[in-house]
Amino acid sequence: MKIKTTFRQALALASALMLLGAMPGMAEPAAAEPAEAETTTYDIIYSASNPIPDIVERCRPAIVDITASVESWDATTREASVDPAFYGSATFIREDEDGTGGYLLTNYHIVKDGDVFSALWLDGTEMDIELVGYDDGTDIAVMRFEDAAPEGVEPIPLGDSDKLRIGELAICIGNPGTARQILYGTVTAGIISGLQREDINAGNFSRAINVIQTDAPINSGNSGGALLNAKGELVGIPTMKFGVSYYDAFEGMSFCIPISAVEDYIDQLIDNGNVVRPRMGVTVVSFDGPEEPMRRFPPAGAQVVTVEPNAPAEKAGLLVNDIIAEVNDTRVRSASDVVSAIDKCEAGQKVKLKVYRYNFDADGNLTENGFTEHELEMELELLK
Repeated sequence: MKIKTTFRQALALASALMLLGAMPGMAEPAAAEPAEAETTTYDIIYSASNPIPDIVERCRPAIVDITASVESWDATTREASVDPAFYGSATFIREDEDGTGGYLLTNYHIVKDGDVFSALWLDGTEMDIELVGYDDGTDIAVMRFEDAAPEGVEPIPLGDSDKLRIGELAICIGNPGTARQILYGTVTAGIISGLQREDINAGNFSRAINVIQTDAPINSGNSGGALLNAKGELVGIPTMKFGVSYYDAFEGMSFCIPISAVEDYIDQLIDNGNVVRPRMGVTVVSFDGPEEPMRRFPPAGAQVVTVEPNAPAEKAGLLVNDIIAEVNDTRVRSASDVVSAIDKCEAGQKVKLKVYRYNFDADGNLTENGFTEHELEMELELLK
């Protein structure tokens, strides 16, 4: 379920003490100099050193509420109208060089069906914004505002989501709600519950994105907001959550796009208005197999489902059912691995693949063994 975030935090620190006493009949040990105890100090939420209030005070004003409106015209009444249709959040990430305007980062699924857009800042300032560019493959969009941000509001710096650790502090800020009521500047907190979650998709990704999982609650309207670390840096974009049905009751399972996975795309959108990616001209699915090839079993990798005519893959000799096991001498074990490896290449760059191929007879049927281990190296020139 896409989300367009109740404060819930239950971090507690418990300490167990073991008392060691003398057993009856044992000689009392000689007195010894007391050893200096080693102590570890934890900054937890229920303490005076809780970092969340300071982070929130600085970052909360930089999260705006976005409204995407739809233009319409009635041929009968000959009247035009602009009606609010979609709501979400966005994060102020960069100022213009001259300081007169800036850029907001949000989810593409919030704005993709809108015609005109506006942003409402936490202090009540409302301004028109425009769509600079988007990447529907990773569900991100960059919006621009021309007026100066409200006084004292600073852009939130981007962090390194690749350095996140499971269990560390996670803070979400956004504007959950609907047209009837939006709870502006809602803050929730929790921990990083998981990293590199594969195949978590609500139909908003067409590229390989391994998302961040957090138990910080997010809800409709939180999409495009901020996932912050303990330094107050933007490390993720809240995007979706598991829903609740009669049979399934999920709690604390929210997912965010890692900033490090899209940081280069953000720069491209701001600079050029679009994202340029290399492509091979194939579709692939994950193939489950052993780590190393066996006589009858190819290794885990990405199996080719379709090959586009005249694309680099076809020209290089890649065939349907081939299993890609290496890209540029790096082992790949899934479709996500292959897409991620290709996305890191430059358009026009040549790459080398290692594939394993099924053997077919003259009639197009699998041979008796079905698979014979063999390697094929090829160079593919990537297209824009």
